[in-house]
Amino acid sequence: KVKTKLDEYKGQATANLLWSYAVMNTNPKALAVVFFHLSDQYERKKIILPKEAMRQIHQASLWFTIEHGQTSLLPKALNKECIIAFTSNQNTTSKLQKDVAETFQSLGYDVNEEVICRKTGYSIDAVVTFKNVEVAVEVDGPSHFIGYQPTGNTILKHRQFRNLGDKPLVVVPYWEWNQI
Repeated sequence: KVKTKLDEYKGQATANLLWSYAVMNTNPKALAVVFFHLSDQYERKKIILPKEAMRQIHQASLWFTIEHGQTSLLPKALNKECIIAFTSNQNTTSKLQKDVAETFQSLGYDVNEEVICRKTGYSIDAVVTFKNVEVAVEVDGPSHFIGYQPTGNTILKHRQFRNLGDKPLVVVPYWEWNQI
């Protein structure tokens, strides 16, 4: 019955399902069948995955494999395509991000902007270094929130970077920065 329902899901819908479970951080074993189905559809060339779907699948795969220690169920070729889609999604640097980076620099910190985390593929707004200590800094503007609550994508990125990244993470919400 589950397989019959999954056949109704196309590429983006399947990615949305996997990604939603990753954001909610629910039981990953419950989604193994969805990963199997996606892999089967991909290998039989019965599914078309737009770049957005591949980015979501990469995030869900990080959640499934690294956050929860499950064995990857994605074919190597699909996993590679998802990583490429995820890391090629270049973000633009906002005025807010530039202001935060310039402030750290004016205080004597070394700042590298738009640094790619080797473990996750996430782009970090800035890595601030002082006395050989590196800290990742995420500058979150209004698009990262609904009201003052972080969006699903923001929740997932912060959690995955904190769990999988190679340095501590400091988040600077726009409303806090605007008060300085």
